[in-house]
Amino acid sequence: MTADGQVDPASVFENAQLLTTIFDRWPSFHDAEVLRLVLDRSGPDRPTVEAVIHVFQMTSEVNAKGYYVLKHHTEAALRFTGVEVLSIQGFNPQNVISNLVVEPLDPAEHEGRRLRVAMPSIYGVEVELECERAIVAGVRPFEKSD
Repeated sequence: MTADGQVDPASVFENAQLLTTIFDRWPSFHDAEVLRLVLDRSGPDRPTVEAVIHVFQMTSEVNAKGYYVLKHHTEAALRFTGVEVLSIQGFNPQNVISNLVVEPLDPAEHEGRRLRVAMPSIYGVEVELECERAIVAGVRPFEKSD
């Protein structure tokens, strides 16, 4: 756990290696875009939330137009089980988050939920939830759609 009470997401997300293999570490999720949120109350791990997020790595390189070069454009599906959603607000055509914050909870005091996950907004959606499990459900190369 860090000094600010957060945990390293790579240590609590099941299948974290799906992302750490691509980025050589857990990505920052800074400027990442939430593409899809699915809330589901069916199934054995209910309720669940799945967030599909376009995440990438910013380099120190600058291109000819003066923009930082971005690499490893990835669509990551993050699944949260045994969820209580605390808030979802501001979902719109572009949903940029500042990071992915994970804090430990005492499961005895939170009906079995052991993590608080927040996706603070830069623009658009902001999410806060508590969950029993956090899973990297899948990754694939991000392909921009128009």
